Amino acid sequence: GNPGRLQNGVQQGTTFSIGDRVRYSCNPGFFLEGHALLTCQASSGHGASWDFPLPVCRADDACGGTLRGQSGIISSPHFPLEYGNNADCTWTILAEPGDTIALVFMDFQLEDGYDVLEVAGTEGSSLWFTGMNLPAPVISSKNWLRLHFTSDGNHRQKGFSAQYQG
Repeated sequence: GNPGRLQNGVQQGTTFSIGDRVRYSCNPGFFLEGHALLTCQASSGHGASWDFPLPVCRADDACGGTLRGQSGIISSPHFPLEYGNNADCTWTILAEPGDTIALVFMDFQLEDGYDVLEVAGTEGSSLWFTGMNLPAPVISSKNWLRLHFTSDGNHRQKGFSAQYQG
């Protein structure tokens, strides 16, 4: 039988007998988790089954993660389009031991007072940014910076984009 259709995905293959294959892919903005190619195989007795479980298409909102390397760019989900409501993203930038990290904002538009970017890993307490003003460059006091972005349940903006350099 049909192994199943994917939410936010595409199924290629319309026959479901022993030896047949079905290929899955995801719509733009989603990534495939699991096996893209399933093969129908004979199983014990007179039955048949698919060699892997049905994959899943997950939203690719690039919200958070650990970043390594000398330089890169961090931006809010969907930037330069509006970020979503109720976002909660944490990025950690790791540099080599003994190095520091410079973070330079290229664009910054958050709902003032409600959507916030917290930056930790600097001298003293965390820095909090909100509103439409481009923050000054941030220099870490250690070999890491942690960025925590949160948005509330309404009023979305363009978000932020920042370049980091070890």
